[in-house]
Amino acid sequence: MPTISLVSLSATTLVGLLLCFVWWRERSNPLIGWWGVGQLLMAAGIAFAAASSFVNDEPLSAFGQSLMVLSAAISWMAVREFAGRTLNPLLVAIWPSAFIILCATIAVSFDQRLILASTLLGILYLLAAAEFTRQHNDRLVARWPAIVLLTVLGLGYLAWMPLTLTMPVREAGLVYASAWMPAVILVALLGRIALAFVVLAIVKEREEVRQRMFALTDSLTGLPNRRALFDAADALTEEQRFSNSEPISVLVFDLDHFKKINDTYGHRLGDQVLKLFSETLLDTLDEDCIVGRLGGEEFAAILPGAGLRAGTEAAEDVRLAFAAAATVVEGHQVSGTVSIGVAASDDALCDIGSLFHRADGALYAAKLAGRNRVQSVTPSDPTQFDGWSVETTTPRWFDDRSEAANPMRTRRYRGSVDAA
Repeated sequence: MPTISLVSLSATTLVGLLLCFVWWRERSNPLIGWWGVGQLLMAAGIAFAAASSFVNDEPLSAFGQSLMVLSAAISWMAVREFAGRTLNPLLVAIWPSAFIILCATIAVSFDQRLILASTLLGILYLLAAAEFTRQHNDRLVARWPAIVLLTVLGLGYLAWMPLTLTMPVREAGLVYASAWMPAVILVALLGRIALAFVVLAIVKEREEVRQRMFALTDSLTGLPNRRALFDAADALTEEQRFSNSEPISVLVFDLDHFKKINDTYGHRLGDQVLKLFSETLLDTLDEDCIVGRLGGEEFAAILPGAGLRAGTEAAEDVRLAFAAAATVVEGHQVSGTVSIGVAASDDALCDIGSLFHRADGALYAAKLAGRNRVQSVTPSDPTQFDGWSVETTTPRWFDDRSEAANPMRTRRYRGSVDAA
């Protein structure tokens, strides 16, 4: 028992210091720091409890147990904060405070205090496991080992109750003579060490998820960027591979005279116009539509299940909604409008890149026809609009997923070249 106690104290202290050091160096997530603080408090509680066994001091033992309860309460609160809930210090303090009050009034014997402490520890660890189960939207794989370990650790502490009742310790000085105490201390130690590594894994996984999200998100509008848009198109095609074919539409948007807005009112208001248009897309199109910013003042949307007519109607809704919303922006008469090209296919397994090319050609025709309008192209249309032949000659602009891709496009129109 003395050896187990020394190993438990040393290992728990090292784990706490390691977690605090990692958090201090990286400052990636408070969960690591709070979990480290909890482990240091657990080590302090073990130290006081071990010291009380040598001197047979009951109050010192109760103080050590209260520190252990505080440690578990901090760990629970850290998981709550990691799950996005408010950090409430009162919820942390109430657990050790309740333990001290009950020790002074009801749990007056050593075995009663041991049962009370182990019960509170078990409840707190089970509550922490329950908090991890709430995070359905996080999709972190590492949270499942955390749930299992916290549940096992919580049930392990609850198992102290029947052990204490069947094989009572009676007083602090007899702890080292207990037949079952070394085993449960060893199990608890192994659980704490394993949980420390799992906590590090959870924080690392969430950080990786956030980095991937930032890499696929336009920082100004919050919409998916070009790379994410085409990744979503690939995923949509894969989902439809073994299902019935259904139509699909692609919409390409270009804000009219956006450079003039920037030159007249400044880039800050231009950014507001871009944000306003992104909000218009999200508010107007259905939730199952995939929208994104291609770059500059150009946006795109993929409408699964929408044929040419439905895609054209959705584009017209966006055009009218944006014209109404962008008439006056921050007190300035902006009168923003948008030109839209629409292409559709009867089969969701079609070449999405080809649809984007055709929609881009339709967009170009809409701009030639006077802007602030919707131009659509049928699946069988050889990309001709009002007798004017339009050929898009830059597949890289759409197919290159790299953020470093050149956003310049070159179109051939009646033998002339327009670089936009």
